[in-house]
Amino acid sequence: MARDEEEEREFLAELKARSGRDLAEWMAAISAQGFTDKNHVIDWLRAQGFPFARASWLERIHNNGGKPIYLSTAEPVAPCAAGGAGRRPEALLAAGKGYRPLYELLERAILKALPGTQIAAKPGYIGIQHRREFAAVVLNARELRLGLALGERPFDSGLQKSTLKGVGEAITHMLVLTDARQVSAELMQLIAEASARARR
Repeated sequence: MARDEEEEREFLAELKARSGRDLAEWMAAISAQGFTDKNHVIDWLRAQGFPFARASWLERIHNNGGKPIYLSTAEPVAPCAAGGAGRRPEALLAAGKGYRPLYELLERAILKALPGTQIAAKPGYIGIQHRREFAAVVLNARELRLGLALGERPFDSGLQKSTLKGVGEAITHMLVLTDARQVSAELMQLIAEASARARR
């Protein structure tokens, strides 16, 4: 085990006992402050009693979407919430590290809107399904691509023909996401439409 991984494991194991909050609670507390600068996060954490090194570590985890820096690639992750099946696609998420928080926002929105949805790692992409796959996600360093099973729906400037590799032929359309504001009511309507098609 690498030293950084071991230190992080110990730090997180002791976090609740030492500070009164576990990692998820600290991540929520940091987010609630609305900081836009990492130094403000670190200063705030130091005011909560953390030494600089530990405050900096928590800030980095927060900036990593709330996921541990070193354990994220070494530890198996919990099954998806809200009825999802299998393990979260950690290696696929790592490929688009900067867009991981955007993916997680999208995943939460889908699981909330469509209970029973299953999300699982597939070769080269993240599959989203009910009885059949209705959506697929591919992340890279520049963007998140969301494929949807929308059949004969017309394409437009935002809703393009799918170019995702390795997905099933049902995935006909694709949107490119780079901003949390794109996870909108309109997007969720398209996702619900794709889901409904999969249930027919």
